[in-house]
Parts: sequence; C-alpha cells; structure tokens
Amino acid sequence: MKLSRLHHSSLLLLGFFLSFFVFSCQSEVNSEKEAETTKVEEKVDESLKSSVKANHLVETADVKAMYDEGKAFKVIEISKKDAFEKGHLPGAVNFWRPDYEGGSYDYGGMRASPEEMAALLGSNGISADDFLVIYDTKGSVDAIRFMWMLDMYGHENMAVMNGGKAAWKADGFELTTEVTKADPVLYTFSNAPDYTRLASMEDVLAAMADTNYILLDTREPEEYQGVPYVSKGVCYPYKKGAFTYGRIPGSIHLNWSDAVDLNGDHRFKSLKDLKYNFEKAGITPDKKVIAYCQSGVRSAHTTYVLTEILGFEDVKNYDGSWIEWSHNYINKGGVAIERDIDDAEHKKRFAELEAELSKAAE
Repeated sequence: MKLSRLHHSSLLLLGFFLSFFVFSCQSEVNSEKEAETTKVEEKVDESLKSSVKANHLVETADVKAMYDEGKAFKVIEISKKDAFEKGHLPGAVNFWRPDYEGGSYDYGGMRASPEEMAALLGSNGISADDFLVIYDTKGSVDAIRFMWMLDMYGHENMAVMNGGKAAWKADGFELTTEVTKADPVLYTFSNAPDYTRLASMEDVLAAMADTNYILLDTREPEEYQGVPYVSKGVCYPYKKGAFTYGRIPGSIHLNWSDAVDLNGDHRFKSLKDLKYNFEKAGITPDKKVIAYCQSGVRSAHTTYVLTEILGFEDVKNYDGSWIEWSHNYINKGGVAIERDIDDAEHKKRFAELEAELSKAAE
C-alpha cells in the first residue's frame, strides 16, 4: 500500500515536470516565432516603392489576379475619351472631369452632388454593392479625386490601382479597345455623406488665423508664385479656370507630383521619399493640414497620401481651391491673396514670354 502511494506520487511528480518542460519549450518556440515576426517587420525597406501599403490601394498584379480568378468587380478609367479609346483595362467604363462636375456654381471645377454622382454611376451599370477598381493615366491624381468623392458620399468598396495605366503597361499586362455596354441600374449610396475630409472656404479662413494649421498649396511652382508660364507652346497669365493669379496667404508649397514617379511607372514613390519630401517642407503629423490646388483634384491626391499612406490624422481637401478663392477675391471680396510679383511685373513677364514664343516660331 505504501509502495503504491509512493509510486503514484512519483508519477504525479514526473507528470508535473514533463508538463513544465513542454510548456517551457512551447514558450520558447512562441518567443522565437514572435522574434522572427518582429525581424520580418523590421526588414521592410522603406527605400523601395513596394514599401507603400495603404487602404483603398491595389497593385496591378492584384487586379490581374482578380480578372484571372473571375472575381466580380467593376473598373473605371478616369481619362479623356481619346486616351480611353487607345486602350483600357477589360470591361472598364470611362469618365472624365466634366462627367462629375457640379453644375450649381458660378465657376467650374467643383464636385458633383451625391445625387449627380449616383445618377452617373447607375447609368453606367454600377451599383452600391460593386467593388470598384479606379485608375487613370497620370499618377492616380484623377482616380484618387474620384475615389475621394465616392468615399465622402458613402460608397464602401473600392480601391485605386497604384500607377494606373502606366503601371499596368509597364508590368506587361494587356489593354483592350473593346467597349463594354452596361445596363443602367438604380444606384443608392450605402452610407450617409461624411464630410470629414472636406474643407470649405470658411474653414480655410479660420485656419489662416490658427497656428495649428498648415495651408498646403499642391499646384505647380508657377501657379503658387503667381507668375506667367508656358505650357505646350502657349503662354498663360494664370491657369485657365481661375479668375486671377496668386495663392492663399500663408500657404506653403509642395507639388502633388513629388509623391509619384511620373517619369517611370507612375506609382507612388517609396515611404522614405514621401516622408522626406513632406518633412523637408515642414509638413508634420502634429499639425492639421488643409490642402488645395486649382480645383481640388491634385489636393485630393495629397490628402490621400498624408492620411492613408503616412497616417496623418487631420487633413482636409479644400475642394473649391484656387478657382473658388480667386472668384471670391475678384467678384465678392472678403478674401486676400499673395503674389510674388505685382501687376506691372506680371504684365512685363507675360509680354516677354510671348515675344520669346513668337521668335521661336519664326
């Protein structure tokens, strides 16, 4: 009897040690796995374009796989008609800026209303349940502005294809010239509008007096400086659609296109490059940012980069941008502008550019 109890006790003790040994080994294995995971995370090379990962962003290979696997999704190309007709992704429908421009303003370039957007989508066979892949022909700037509108109005499932048509072709994927006709459907946005990422002119005026804000001009340098410029052999005093030249007082400048590789595959630049460019311009996450451009297109792109890629918490896109601001300056007052040069110097430089173009044409 005593021996049986002793034997039983020994077995219990042995079991305890075996359990402890197994637990210890398992803990070591888990620790090693966690360490390996940490090492993998640390190996992300931020100097590579592939380091950019974000919500609402897909790569060309992801889209190609969706085609190959027969997944259900709709494709939208934001481009002029002639660019679309030369080749596009299979099944894509084509929209361009006038298709989703609001018609109730005294100036152009403003976003369409939720009702106008719903009508556009529904007439092209797109429903609220569809997953949308949106792309364009220039660094995703138009695709992101279009997605920014849809997101604000309540469409849930969508993504921009990184690099757009340029990246698709660079990766060796084929385009088609076949046009897909879709039966109209009734489109209703899934959610109520959320204007968190939208800034009004009143918001900009308030931000001008608040040191917690950065007003970020994402236009070309000549637009920001308010100087005449030449584009495609034509001299302009300021960009067509605006009412005068200059910038919103107190704004700083960073061209939207500094975020993408327009000389290559049009994809976003690496995380390292993106962080460097914004930090160099003094744009840091501790500040609130309102971005603007000519009509809210380029600034929507910058808003996306700051929020979805770099994780800034408070960034808004001033959709009225310079068109609305300059319209109010000329026609209504109540807003101020800044310029690098005065009217006399502006006229002089414009005349000099025109003379140079004339001489070159001789």
